[in-house]
Amino acid sequence: MGLFLRLVIGIPVMCIGILLLVKSYKIVQKIGYNDWAEQHMGDGGTYTLVKIIGMLLIFLSMLGILGVIPLPF
Repeated sequence: MGLFLRLVIGIPVMCIGILLLVKSYKIVQKIGYNDWAEQHMGDGGTYTLVKIIGMLLIFLSMLGILGVIPLPF
């Protein structure tokens, strides 16, 4: 997979991850609380889960852009 295609896929995924980190409060207010996260991560677990997902998206997209891991398409 070429660099251009990795950038076209990786940059929007990275932007979604950044939005999850920055706007976690508004996202949780829109989608509601996650019972599993609240039970296993304590109070505020849903916010923590959203931020962890955002960080994973950023990290995995960076690895995909650099070609360390293959992108799924």
